[in-house]
Amino acid sequence: MTIRGSGIGGFAKGRAFVVVDRGQRNPFEDIPPGSVLVARTVSLSDSVMINFKNVVAMVTEEEDRTGHASLLARGLGIPAIVGIRTCFRDIYNGDRILVQNLDVIINPDLAAVEEFDRLRRESDPQLSLDML
Repeated sequence: MTIRGSGIGGFAKGRAFVVVDRGQRNPFEDIPPGSVLVARTVSLSDSVMINFKNVVAMVTEEEDRTGHASLLARGLGIPAIVGIRTCFRDIYNGDRILVQNLDVIINPDLAAVEEFDRLRRESDPQLSLDML
């Protein structure tokens, strides 16, 4: 399944880490390496709780292309796909995720992975991040 958003495009490959319950002390504390962070929004106050060494991309419901997630991603050099209204219906913890420009590909098949790898090789290698 492919979902198109807006924001800071790029290439990344990882597993989904979905932040649902914000009632926890720190809902971001268990982010494993190579994660695509999926959240309703990522605020500047959230950013102090996130270990960005483990995050290869962000996907949010937030639509504002100049919002906090986009600003953080631009500074970190990672993709941030924003305005994905269905992200909590379509993406679950542990799903394999490809971020390809402004597309989020969920649990891709082999053909999609091969196309991703081809496009990534053709693009600027500085835009490519993956941990899988």
